[in-house]
Amino acid sequence: MNVFCFILFAVLPAPDTLTLEQCYEEALRTHPYQEQIRTYENIAGLKIRNLNARYYPELLLSAQGSYQSQVMELSLPFPEFFPPKPKKNSYQASLLVNQLIYDFGQTSKQKSLEKTLKEYDVQSSHTEMYKVRQSVNDGYFSVLILQEKEKSLKLLEEDITAKFNSVKTKVENGTALPGSQDILEAEMIKIRQMMVENRILKKSSLRVLGELLNRSFDESVRLSVPNADAQTEKNTHRKRPEYGFFDLSRSRLIQTIALNNTKYLPRISGFGQLSYARPGLNYFNDKFQEYYIVGVKASWNVWNWNTNHREQDILRHQQKLVNAQEKYFTQSLNISLTRFEGEIEKLEELIKMDHEIIALRK
Repeated sequence: MNVFCFILFAVLPAPDTLTLEQCYEEALRTHPYQEQIRTYENIAGLKIRNLNARYYPELLLSAQGSYQSQVMELSLPFPEFFPPKPKKNSYQASLLVNQLIYDFGQTSKQKSLEKTLKEYDVQSSHTEMYKVRQSVNDGYFSVLILQEKEKSLKLLEEDITAKFNSVKTKVENGTALPGSQDILEAEMIKIRQMMVENRILKKSSLRVLGELLNRSFDESVRLSVPNADAQTEKNTHRKRPEYGFFDLSRSRLIQTIALNNTKYLPRISGFGQLSYARPGLNYFNDKFQEYYIVGVKASWNVWNWNTNHREQDILRHQQKLVNAQEKYFTQSLNISLTRFEGEIEKLEELIKMDHEIIALRK
């Protein structure tokens, strides 16, 4: 087994071999979450277009007819003067226009938040997609070990075959017992069994790897041994997509706090109304009339029973949760890295012993 470890780490990749990084790229490129990322981007684009529409005029058509049981009458002390008496039925058709003038940055902050939410969802997908690397690792190294074991078995078969031929010659010449030949022949059969088992396991592992990469592999494909040095540096931690997810979580909460502060600021808008009605603004004119009304209005929620303050406190507590989750994630990575470094150190010591064993065999 120690000799095998040496062969595994010493082998050089052939020019036409498949690398681990290529497997990562193919697995991520064909991952179903890629479609999910495009969907998030489309949704965000539609939401921002809807927010931009806040600055477009709002048009509303309305029509109504009504009948009332009583109307206003005037009683004047002039017997010769008879003021007109309004009718009890009325009709009106109107075009109403509302135009937002200023909302103290609420819409712009909402648009910034929507962009951050899109990045947040996309980064969440990248975080989930990153987990496929572990599945690729399992499949890749399973095939790689079986591939190198196949080489080791072939070398062992050649060695036993050479010994078998040598003993066979000695038996024929009467200088060795026939039992020695039988023992070596049994070893050759055992090695062939191991080669058949290894080939079947390799074929199965290639199918698993092919499912992850959405492609099929021929049994002749060769995998290269990756360089493990870059995988053990602690400063590569920040390259993990989870850290981008934590950063976007904090940014999302900060922007939500800023947006909540604008919800209770004044909103200024203009309005207009064009109507055709009977009666019109002149209530004593019994004919259909056209008229319009234009103006500016402002609205301001001056008291919200301290709900905004409590909402801000909730968001600040959520920021603390994100910080705690990031701290725990970093701690878990450091623990895993320490274990891997110990495993690598053990393998390096075994490889040194492999060199000694190979030198003795030579």
